[in-house]
Order: sequence, then C-alpha cells, then structure tokens
Amino acid sequence: MSFWPKSRDARMALSWIGVITLFRLWFAPHLDLVGDEAHYWECGRELDWNHYGKGPGAAFVIRVFTLLLGDHVWALRLPAVLLSAGTGWMIFVLGQKMYSERVGLVAVVAASVMPLFAIGSILMTIDPLSVFFWVAAALSFWSGVQTDQKRWWALTGLWIGLGFQAKYTNAAELISFALFLLLVPEKRRLLLSGKMFLLLGTFAILALPIVFWNAFYGWITAMHLFEGGDLDRGFKVNWGKFAGFWLLQAIVVSPVLFLIMLTGALRPAETKTAHEGKKYLLTLFWPLFLVYAWISLNKTANGNWTAPALVAGLILGAGWAVPKWSEGGKVWRGVLLAGLLIGLGETALLHDFLPIHFKNNPLDRAKGWGDLAGEAQKVRQEMGADFVIADEYQTASLLSFYLPDRPRAFTPDWPQIMTQYSIWPSYREKFPSGSTGLYVAEQPNPLPPIARDFETVRVVGTYRRSTWGKPTGPTFHFYECKGLKSGQPTTWQDRLEYTRQSP
Repeated sequence: MSFWPKSRDARMALSWIGVITLFRLWFAPHLDLVGDEAHYWECGRELDWNHYGKGPGAAFVIRVFTLLLGDHVWALRLPAVLLSAGTGWMIFVLGQKMYSERVGLVAVVAASVMPLFAIGSILMTIDPLSVFFWVAAALSFWSGVQTDQKRWWALTGLWIGLGFQAKYTNAAELISFALFLLLVPEKRRLLLSGKMFLLLGTFAILALPIVFWNAFYGWITAMHLFEGGDLDRGFKVNWGKFAGFWLLQAIVVSPVLFLIMLTGALRPAETKTAHEGKKYLLTLFWPLFLVYAWISLNKTANGNWTAPALVAGLILGAGWAVPKWSEGGKVWRGVLLAGLLIGLGETALLHDFLPIHFKNNPLDRAKGWGDLAGEAQKVRQEMGADFVIADEYQTASLLSFYLPDRPRAFTPDWPQIMTQYSIWPSYREKFPSGSTGLYVAEQPNPLPPIARDFETVRVVGTYRRSTWGKPTGPTFHFYECKGLKSGQPTTWQDRLEYTRQSP
C-alpha cells in the first residue's frame, strides 16, 4: 500500500509543504527567540496547570522538545515547523472536502506566502498550536456531522480542548459549530444530541484544570482578559482603531489575498454539498472575525487575533478564485497571480533576505537578544551580581535563555499581579538582604520597585542592537543595584489581594 497520493494536485500540495518545511527548518535557527517564545520556555521550566494569561500548551510542548533535544533555538522552534506542516496538509484536505483538490492546493500555497502564517510557522508561540487544533477540530466535526459516528464528535472535543490549552480563543469554535447546526435545518437535532454532549464533555475534561487553577489563584486570568480588552475602562467607540483593524488584516494576509478572501466570504462559490458546505466555512470564518472587528472599536488590534478564522477565509477565497482562473480571463489570472506574488514579496522582505530595513518589521523582535545577553553577562561579572532583573517579563525570559548559566531572571517586585513573574517567587523572597542585582531596562530611570528595594541604583552601561549595520530597537540600560533592603517579602497572595483592592 502506497501512502503517496495518486492525484497530481495532492502530490503537488504535499511536495510544496515538504519544500516549505525544509526551508523553515533551515531558517528557524537564524533568528533569536522572541519574547513570547522565551517566556513559554521559562514557563516550561516550571510547568503548571495554567499560566497567567495563557494556557499551558505551548510551555508543555516546548518543555518536551527541549528535554529531548536540548535548550537550543532550533529545538524550541521545531514543533512550530512541524505543526505548520500538519496544518498545511489539513488545509488541503479541508479545501478538497469542501470544493476540490485544486482549491485545496491553491489554499495551501496562499497560506504559505501569507505573512501572518509564514511568521507563525517559524516562531513557537501559542498560534501554531491554536491554528493546528482549530483546523483539526473543523475536519473532525465535519466528518462527525456527515457520518454520524460518535468517535468524530469525541475527537472534536479533544482537538478543541487541546487548542484551548494553548489559546482560549479555540473555545469559540464551539459557537461556530452550534451556529452551523442552527443554520442547517436537517442538522438541528444534533445540537442537543448525545453526540454533542460527548463533544462538550471531552472538551470540559481538558478545560477543567485551567478553570480550577484560575479559581485557586483568584481568577487572575479572567481579570487579565477583561483588562486586556480594555473592557474595565468601558467600551468607547474609536473608528480609527476599527479602521486600523482592517488595515492590519490586509497587511498580515497580504492586500490582494485579503480582498480575494473577503470576496469569497461575501460571495462564496458552491461547495460539494451545496449550501451546507458554504454555511460551514462561513460559520468558521465570520463569527470570530467579526467579534475581533467589534473589539477593535475599543482596543487597538493585534494582527494574529483572527488567525484561526483565516483558514476558512483562505478556502473560501480559493473556492471563489479557482473558477475565475479556469475561465481563462487574463485580468482575473493577473489579479490572482499578483496576490500570490505580493504575498511572497512581503514574506521574503520579512525574512531579511535583502539588506533593506523597514520600520515595524515584526521579526525585529527576534534579533539581537543573544548579543544583549552577552553584554549583560560582562556587566554581571564585573559587578558580581547575585541575580538579574529586567523591566519587562519578555526581556527577563530572554535573558534567562541567553545568559550562559540560564538563571531565573526576575521582574520588578510590583505590589500587584502583573505577569506570571508575579506568581513566582521574587528576588525579595529568594535572596538575602545586602545582595546585588543587575537591572536591565529600556527606561533611563529605574522603576519605583527597583528604587524602593535597593540602597543604591546607578547606570553602568548601555546597549543597542543593530541590523544590517543600522540601529534597531530600543537602547537598554544596565543598572547596578546594590544593597537589597531587608524587610518582609511579599508573596503572590499579597499581590493578589492588592490587585483585588486596586481601583
């Protein structure tokens, strides 16, 4: 029995995924870690049922791979590359099930040149896991609805639960599935069936540890998510932020591809199962996309918010575009080809293959951290620092990874819970009075907790990284913090109580 696909389009899709995967395996170690990757690595060194603001999924996967292969950049990013390959094949399968193998092939190629997915296929954050399990759940639920076999419903609950472990957004797929069943009259009976309760029960088993963790820690994740959407400040419509959401989506998808995607989502082509298939893809795309569009009325958007929904958008766009290409019109062929080439150009520019630097390149976050840690280590040795502090949790995690002995770096000991570092023991809990710390920060003046906790604080050096010989990013200041003051150290319980009492 041969596992190599027989059809030409399937072979081309698999070959394309293979080539792209080999490139990503080669390219991934060429970039330093970004702050989120380093933080999930740090969380992996102290695994828990959940972490502040994020599920344990990314930390757990990184922990497994680094335990097996060592604390190397390539080992930490290997799961992202493998997950993206699996996602690529599932995109092909979903496109084939809804439309045709040609549509699946086009969707795979479009996904690989889309800047958001191209970056997300290299950086090991929560997004590769989230998108992988979102598409896996979409495939298994469709099989469950079409075949009525219980195993597909249990698998769907498993995939959503595992995705929820990485990114809470994955639970929104339950709403998409429910909406689909409501929109298809002959499937409505499934909404309150034993199969649906099997799906929900499987999901609940995986979600409950996160719920229990949050209950133990005073629902800090719920508070964080509420504040993260700026909902604690009230909902104030800002049309500039709303316009920014659409502009940012056009950039991360690529402008022409985004227009094709929206056209396919507004005027979807007929699928193999007529209206049923169209409704399925539309419920996988529009609910999540529109919710984040609504949130953007109040809060500045992030480009990766809509990543899971964009998979269905790509297939809808490919389903609309492939017939236009087949009709042979030169204009349509030119537009479709331009969309792929522009996306490819954007992605190539992001990968710094040319000595061209542009402002707000997202991969600038993955440059210069090893050099910063090298400079910090020199200062650390000169002053004989007992520990290292950074002003931001991501910088602290990056220093923990890149410093030679991989110490646990700290963040300033704020009285309230700010990040996962607020739950872990602080330097005030771990080191005796009189100790010396190295503080690495962007600010030219120390933050209040640093000035409070040490007898003397002074700048002893600065560092700014460069790309292609040009300065990139902020200037970091190295502070010598001498004489850790004595006194009763605060604990996470104290910080939680302070957070609850804060207005």
